[in-house]
Amino acid sequence: MRSFLLFVLGFALLQLGAVPAHAQDDAALRGDLEKAYLKWREAMLRKDAPAWAGSISRYRQTVIRNMVVSERRSFPEAVFDSPVVPPLLTGLRLLEAQAVGETAHLVYYGKIDMGQDKALVHEDLLKLKFSRENGVWKYDSNRISRMDKAPPEVLKALREGTRPEFLDTPEFTPPGKMPPTPPLCRVPDFKAGFKLETFGYQTTLEANGISYDPVEDGLDQQLLIGGLVRGRNEITLHIKPVPRPEKEKPALQIRIYLLPDDPGKPSREVLRWSAPEAGAPAKVTLPIEVK
Repeated sequence: MRSFLLFVLGFALLQLGAVPAHAQDDAALRGDLEKAYLKWREAMLRKDAPAWAGSISRYRQTVIRNMVVSERRSFPEAVFDSPVVPPLLTGLRLLEAQAVGETAHLVYYGKIDMGQDKALVHEDLLKLKFSRENGVWKYDSNRISRMDKAPPEVLKALREGTRPEFLDTPEFTPPGKMPPTPPLCRVPDFKAGFKLETFGYQTTLEANGISYDPVEDGLDQQLLIGGLVRGRNEITLHIKPVPRPEKEKPALQIRIYLLPDDPGKPSREVLRWSAPEAGAPAKVTLPIEVK
């Protein structure tokens, strides 16, 4: 069992001269991953752009860069604008160090201090994710899960140091492989966003060389990576029908709008397209003219 319990029992087992191989592996993995995280954390605190680029995965670096320029902010300067302080790991209880393929994670439980008011620091879960590139672990991203509404038995297990069963779920298992690194998007003239409503269809939006995750029977609203430029732009929708409850008609609508640099000003719609009642095509490319 991969767990922190195996790691903390290491001292007692050493005295008996019998440390299990998997306990040694977990300890070594923990050390490598924590070193990678602390390297990234130090770069963030120093606002050291070259060190930051060298400590984070290629995938995440590209995603962050594309998001920053699409918001019409300066890269890499904007990376360091956040008031959030990357938390120290001191005082947190390690629940798991696990690697699958070229991905890995560390999962901790405890009070996660990110520089916020002390009254807002609670006992939560912190998952740090990593990617192995050319044989070296790089920090990728983190996720904090609030535990204030967790079932009592889960909280009891966490506080007693028992390995919780939820660590065996897919959500807490490294995927084994990173997503493909997206292309570098253009620097847009205008910040833009989209709103997609798709019911009775699975719809995938593609724009500026970026393909978004498909949306099925739901709503999606996001920043448009690569934004819009003056003159002609276009987006493409890839559409697949999916079953709908009886008597419920399918509906599909996409809206594209310009987002002002001043958040106090309203957005401006530049495209609205709805699928015909007879049914949506499998693929449609929509032009957008911006003057």
